[in-house]
Amino acid sequence: MSSEQAGRVKVVDPAEGKRTDLPGGHWVCELISGPLNGAAATTMGFSTWRPGAATKQLVHEVDELCYIVGGEGKLSVGDEMVPYRAGQAVLVPAGVPHGVVNDTSAPMSMVYVFSHPEYPPTREAAPAADDADRR
Repeated sequence: MSSEQAGRVKVVDPAEGKRTDLPGGHWVCELISGPLNGAAATTMGFSTWRPGAATKQLVHEVDELCYIVGGEGKLSVGDEMVPYRAGQAVLVPAGVPHGVVNDTSAPMSMVYVFSHPEYPPTREAAPAADDADRR
């Protein structure tokens, strides 16, 4: 029985992940998920954000957990900024609009986890009221 259980354990090299290159030299790499390697309830990946990153705010239907591996940055949450740095963990509860900002001179890298077997249902956040007033 132990050999059968050990056979179910997955060790994933980043080269085996599903890498997506983003404009500006940023990238994300899905490492563990249902579609990639049979995870039943979780997705995990790694991302790197170069200086100047400022993503659109997204809203996920499930919690997102992040561990900042290197560098520092901010989450744009509505019209506020929430700073973080290497060695810290971040919880973004389901339904909270957020984007990644790297306004430093060095890359920032993080491990991210979703409580969903693949990248979760996600939508772009509605523009903030202040943004709508400026149009």
